Order: sequence, then C-alpha cells, then structure tokens
Amino acid sequence: MSTITILDGGTATELVRLGFPAINSDPLWSARLLHTNPEAVKQAHRNFFTKGSDIVVTASYQASVAGFVEHLGVTEEGAVLLIKRSVHLARQAADEVSKDLGIISGCKNGRVAGSVGPYGACLHDGSEYTGNYIEGLSDKELQAWHRPRIGALLEAGADLLAIETIPCQREAELVVKLLECEFPSSQAWVTFSCKVSDRDCWNL
Repeated sequence: MSTITILDGGTATELVRLGFPAINSDPLWSARLLHTNPEAVKQAHRNFFTKGSDIVVTASYQASVAGFVEHLGVTEEGAVLLIKRSVHLARQAADEVSKDLGIISGCKNGRVAGSVGPYGACLHDGSEYTGNYIEGLSDKELQAWHRPRIGALLEAGADLLAIETIPCQREAELVVKLLECEFPSSQAWVTFSCKVSDRDCWNL
C-alpha cells in the first residue's frame, strides 16, 4: 500500500484568515510577515500541523535578497537571515505541536519544505504565471538570483525544497542544475504554471 503524504494548504490564505489581508497587495506577499509578525507565520504553520499536515511550506515564495533589501531596507545579510527565519518558524511550529500532542520526535512525520518561487514572483506583476521575464535574463543571472535563497533555506535546515509555480522550462532546468552542482545532497519537488489558453493557467 502506498504512503500518502499530506501537504499544507495555502500559507497566504491562512494568514489572511488570521487577520492579515494586506499581504495580498504587498510586493513581498506573506514574506513581509517574516519581518513584521513572525508569530503569525508560525501560527499558520501550527494550524496546518495541528490539522494533520505532514509537510509545511515556508513563507519564502516571494522572498529574495534583492526584494527584502528594496522593500524592507535591510542589508543583504539581514535579508538572508529573514529567509532562514522562514525555516526556523516552520520548525518551531512542528516542535510546538509535537510537544502539545505528546509526540517525542517531531510532529508526526513533520517536515519543512523551503519554498522557492520563480524569478517573476519578485516583480509583483503576475509574470510568475506567464514567464514574460525569461527572455531578458541570462542563465547566469537566473542562477545568481536563486542561489542565495536556496542556500539560506538549506543552511537553515529545510528538509527539502518546494520549487513552485515555475512558468518556464528553462528556469526549472537551471534551478535543478544549480541544485545538482552546488547542493547535491538536497531534495526537491518542482511544480509548474502551465498555460492552457491565452488567458488561463493552472499549477502542476
């Protein structure tokens, strides 16, 4: 019999339910709360673990070093620490729920997936679904943008990476190549935004 793994729901959706609707129009989306209200982020993760999630995904989809520097006014070092905080908060949530439930070693099989959104997510223009940015970036530029976030998530202890809603095959291949060459012990899944007409996209 195959094992079923239960993922969490949308972190941003849960944060809106918890009282933070402004993130929907924020250029950093839910990642801003890593800086302004980390306890809310942890509570969202706790809620998912409490309801039976085996894996929660960090609030780093829209996080990047450049984005945090621009929109929060932090240093590059501070931006990296905020990305690492996304993993620490998810891990703390797992530990706290584990303790509440009386489970000794982790929240059930609670694991943390570090969210890696596409380059277009930082542009805050919907291009993470269209891939319109891809022709203007070299392979080197794309990998240089992804590298510090991936490194921070793994250094902070993410069990695996959730490479999410990638709209371009080339970007997905470059991220996977980066993992193979520079982070060979990492594990990851990749999901895509797939265009099915001139107007519609869905995630796979």
